[in-house]
Amino acid sequence: MSTSSSSTNWRSHSKGKLHVAFRKQSGNSPKGFKWIIVLLFGLTLVSTYHIYNSGKKTAPGIIETPEGDIALSPERQAKLAKELEEIDNATQYALVATIDGEYPCLSCPFGLKVIYLYKGNVWKYGVTRKGEAERYPGGNYGAPNLLFLPMFYGTYSECLKEEKRLIYNYPLLPEASARDVILSRPPGNKYDT
Repeated sequence: MSTSSSSTNWRSHSKGKLHVAFRKQSGNSPKGFKWIIVLLFGLTLVSTYHIYNSGKKTAPGIIETPEGDIALSPERQAKLAKELEEIDNATQYALVATIDGEYPCLSCPFGLKVIYLYKGNVWKYGVTRKGEAERYPGGNYGAPNLLFLPMFYGTYSECLKEEKRLIYNYPLLPEASARDVILSRPPGNKYDT
C-alpha cells in the first residue's frame, strides 16, 4: 500500500503480520548521516596525530636520558645489581627437627601424611639466594619445631647441585634407612627440585 502527499513520500512494507512505515527524505541518505561521517573522519585525524606525534612510550623502569638515549631507571639498576649478587651468593641449607615427634610428610608414599622424626633428623633440603629471614619470614618453615641449618655457601648453581646430591642421596642416610618405610627424599621435599 502506498500513499503520497505533495511534500513527503510515505512508503509502507508488509512482512508477515508486521507493517513498517518509513518516511523517504529527498536524497539517498538520512539527514544526520553526513554529520556522522564528518565526525568519524575528524576523530580519525586527531587519533592518528596523537599516536604518531606523542613521542616514544617507555615501560616502567625505563627512562630517556637528556641526550635522548634509553636507559634503566636507578631503581631498576639497583634491582638488577641485587639479583646478580643473590646469584653469586646463595646458601644450601637443611631444615632439621628440634624435638622428637611427628612432622608433616610431603614425600611419603601410601597416603601417609606424617612421619616421626628424632631431634636432628633432616626434614627438608633447600637453597636460598635471599637468606633465612627473607626465605622464611617470621620463622615459618612449613612445620613447627624446625631449625634452619646452613650447610654450603656458593653461587646459586653450586648450591643447587649440592641440594640435588643431598636430596637424591637421602635414602642412604642412617636416619632414613632405619625406618620401616624408606623415603626417596626428605619428608619436607615434595619433589626432587
